[in-house]
Amino acid sequence: MDRLLNLLNAPEKNARLQTLRELASLHKSGSLPAPVTAENVNNHIHTTYSFSPYSPSKALYTAWINGLATAGIMDHDSIAGAREFIEAGEIIGISTTVGFECRCHMRGTPFEGRRINNPDQVSVAYLAMHGIPHQNIEKVQDFLNPYREFRNARNKKW
Repeated sequence: MDRLLNLLNAPEKNARLQTLRELASLHKSGSLPAPVTAENVNNHIHTTYSFSPYSPSKALYTAWINGLATAGIMDHDSIAGAREFIEAGEIIGISTTVGFECRCHMRGTPFEGRRINNPDQVSVAYLAMHGIPHQNIEKVQDFLNPYREFRNARNKKW
């Protein structure tokens, strides 16, 4: 079981999805316990495309076995994991949503100098975009490219 859980974070997306298929089959056959049954929702799950140690497949598997009925990917400045997250949801039968989160500086707005929803910085807010249509994933990823480049440059300074 530990080997399979580790393979959910394999470097290759197809290996992760194949491992998820194997785990789902083991759960459905009764070889592994059935996932918790609940109707909980979490539409704000980060993955390795952000700052989480979990691939989209592993994040969704963890959500599923803990009873989530719907889960949403919500990485910082990226929706690169969205297609894997959607496919993982199809494999295990859990509804998925796609979104992203970004930091925005409120300089020049009425919010400048205020603490908004970021406890560490004034004038900075985390903004979330939920419910991106699947046919627009690549367009949104292209739109986010300059934000990701800026974030990566900023992080290298730290």
